[in-house]
Amino acid sequence: MKRITTTIFLSISISIGLTATPLSAHHTPPKPSVQASCPKYEPLLKKYKLPVKKMSFVLWRESKCEPKAIGWNYHKGMSHRDCKLAPAHIYKKCKAVKSYDIGLSQVNSTWNRVVAKVCKRPRQELIKSLTDPECNIKVAKYLYDNGGMAHWQGSSGS
Repeated sequence: MKRITTTIFLSISISIGLTATPLSAHHTPPKPSVQASCPKYEPLLKKYKLPVKKMSFVLWRESKCEPKAIGWNYHKGMSHRDCKLAPAHIYKKCKAVKSYDIGLSQVNSTWNRVVAKVCKRPRQELIKSLTDPECNIKVAKYLYDNGGMAHWQGSSGS
């Protein structure tokens, strides 16, 4: 069964300028500027002894290197249309929301006890904790040590 995830970037507004350019036989389209890694966070990955290149790719695939990214997972038959747009700390209480994935490595909200223990923060501060890159990478390290890349099976490229 496939899980559908919608990612909402709460703290940033991204605009992509696309220009329609007719292609001719002599025109070579520009190469897309796809980064496919998060070099800014590679020192943290190295610090916590994670496989840097592989996890950098995972961070890019999961959050596009945005530490405040939140992906919402909805109950079967429900979607964002069943929720009123609100800040994350309110939106997470919508009856349609089953769980949510937070931060660089998109740690699921069901890991709240692990987050509290690993990051030494109250469980009530889950979103705040996991949008902190250091805490998020620490939890990613815990998950990696307890299941390897399986936690990111859809994003690991393997």
